Amino acid sequence: MSTIAALLMPFALLQGAATIEANRFEQCLTQIETGAERAYEEAMAWAAEGQSINAFRCAALALIRMERYHEGARRLESLARSINTQNTGLQADLFSQAGNAWLLAREPGNARSAFTQAIALVQSDPPQLPDLLIDRARAYAMEEDWRRSEEDLSRSLDIRADDPMALRLRASARMHQRSFTLAEADALAAARIEPENVDNFLVLGHVRESIRTGAPVEEQ
Repeated sequence: MSTIAALLMPFALLQGAATIEANRFEQCLTQIETGAERAYEEAMAWAAEGQSINAFRCAALALIRMERYHEGARRLESLARSINTQNTGLQADLFSQAGNAWLLAREPGNARSAFTQAIALVQSDPPQLPDLLIDRARAYAMEEDWRRSEEDLSRSLDIRADDPMALRLRASARMHQRSFTLAEADALAAARIEPENVDNFLVLGHVRESIRTGAPVEEQ
């Protein structure tokens, strides 16, 4: 065997192991949709084999699917803090998933904290920021902190203009601050970009009702 071949062999083995790991993770995620309890058990058995990050991650996601939101969110946050700090992309993904689990648990303060940590990790990669800013805006909205929600949505739109979800959510945030004209403009823009989404027209209806009555509509 040549020296070059000997050097390449460990790399090839690592690539193969990474592919197997990725495939197993995808299979685990698929199983969550068909049987979350079974997926959780198999993920924990996988984790016991070799302490795989993906195994622990899949187990946490299975818990969330089972509506054990608090437990799943805590596990994802703990996993994010435990991995190599150079792997900022994975850390951000884990904090983001934890934040969404906290939203499902109706814990906006914990959600906001998780999203803030994810945002801090990807500040140097602007394309990743819009979705995280939108998610944190949702947490602020759940806390009825409409000003900060609007600020995050505006930052998101500065990076990724014409995002219908960001426009729709900002319309709601502006409506609650009685900025009705700006809210209507956002809702109209969202409806123009995404005319098939009834949520855009629902928000537009709320805004116009607010204009009519002079008071924000209380949304569910």
